Formats: sequence, structure tokens, C-alpha cells
Amino acid sequence: MNKEVENLINEILSDFYLKTDVKYKIHNSVNLSLVRYFNFRLKYIAIVPRKIMISKELLKSIENNNSLNILSLIQIFNKASKGLDINPFQSKQSFNSNVHDSLFNDWGIHHLHISHEKATDQDFFNRRTGPLLFVRFTNDTAYFIDIKPHNDKNVWSNRDFIRILKNNWPESIERFEAGFRIYPDLDDSDIGILRNKGYLFGINVDDKSYLLLGHGQATSGDNMMASRLANNVWRWVGEHIDLIQNNKSLFKKKLIEQLYMN
Repeated sequence: MNKEVENLINEILSDFYLKTDVKYKIHNSVNLSLVRYFNFRLKYIAIVPRKIMISKELLKSIENNNSLNILSLIQIFNKASKGLDINPFQSKQSFNSNVHDSLFNDWGIHHLHISHEKATDQDFFNRRTGPLLFVRFTNDTAYFIDIKPHNDKNVWSNRDFIRILKNNWPESIERFEAGFRIYPDLDDSDIGILRNKGYLFGINVDDKSYLLLGHGQATSGDNMMASRLANNVWRWVGEHIDLIQNNKSLFKKKLIEQLYMN
């Protein structure tokens, strides 16, 4: 690949990370740098208004948890509805392009801390909390699934999240149905083990089976969609390589558009 293009991509990515205060590493492989960049972009919650959907199970969890800060939850719902920034409720690790969120990669589910307080006025992220709010975001809808304790190691592979989506809004994950029973029939513990090893697999939830709910996870831990998005960039570069010689500034502008930075 043209060395000038590689240097330009590294320059654009470095400028982006510095402006957004995202932890990053420029890798020897420019392709890996691109994949890790798209890993972050996929985890980042786009700031757009969304329809708010709250599951019956979440409402029950709220009702049964007297220590829960209900006002904080309502504020999160309102922010999501109005298109305000939800990212401060994410884990700090979500803004590290080299840290993988296997729950998100596998099932497309975010986890949010529910505090509105910050350690200092300069902090971007809110304080961490024991209970976590699990949400599946689409371009126009936020599906608030349930609240679970942060310190439960089994929570991250709990099929109840998918069960709640299936029982409350089956149409939201209908396109991920496999149409056949998946074998072996993995339990929650199996899912956690295989996910940590980087395996790609489908799951059975009651009478339904699902594949690639979160685009899938490669053995490297990267989101498989991140790899496809990086390949799209390389495809565009190959089709417009002559432009860098004729009009470098225009090439850079168009490349930034391919990276969804404008």
C-alpha cells in the first residue's frame, strides 16, 4: 500500500484521538489501527434522539430495589430520548480503542453506570456504580433491558438479556434468528468461556436461535464489523489512489468522510 496513504491515515487517526481524548495506540499495522478505530466507533453511542423502550423486567427490578436511584434512571431515559450524550455513563474502558467489549461485540448490548456525579468537574465520565443498566441501542431506539450487579461475573453471558429482548420486542432481533436449532446448546457458563477464548457461536434462547446479534467477535477480540469497515476504507483507497497525487487535500477530505469523522 502507498506509504503516503498509510502515513495520512495514521495522522488522521492521531488527530481524531487527541481531540476526543480516546486512549489509543498507533500500531505497526495500519490495518490494525483502522480496525481498532472502528472498534471504538461502534462502541460509541451516537448522540441522536431515540424512542425509549423499557422492559417489563426492568420495571420489576426498579420496583424491587429500594436502594436504586430512580431519579438517575429517569434522567438517563430523558437524555436518550432528547438525543443528549449518553457516553459519560459508559465505562472509561469504552474510550480505549484497544480494549474489547465482548458483550457488545457478541450481543450488541451496552452497559451503563447510572450515576450522574463526577469525581471532578473536568471529568468526562460519571462515577462508577455497583448496579449497571444494560441497553441495546439502534439508530432510532433505545431498548432498556434490565439492571444487574457489576460484581456478578456471570452477568456478562446471561442469556436473560436476549430473552428479555425476545419477549418484549421480538421484532427488534428478528433478523438475527438462525431459523434452525444451534448445537451444541450452550448454557450461560459455556458462553462466557467460549467468548473469552474468542470463539464465534450462536445461541439458543427458549424456542429461538440467534446468530451475530452484535456483528460477531473475531479471535483477536475485535468486532467483526470493525474489520469489514476497515476493508471498506481500503477498497475506497484502492479505487481513488490516483487522487492523492493529483489533489492530496481533496483525498484527505474524502478519506475523512470514509472514516465517518465529518
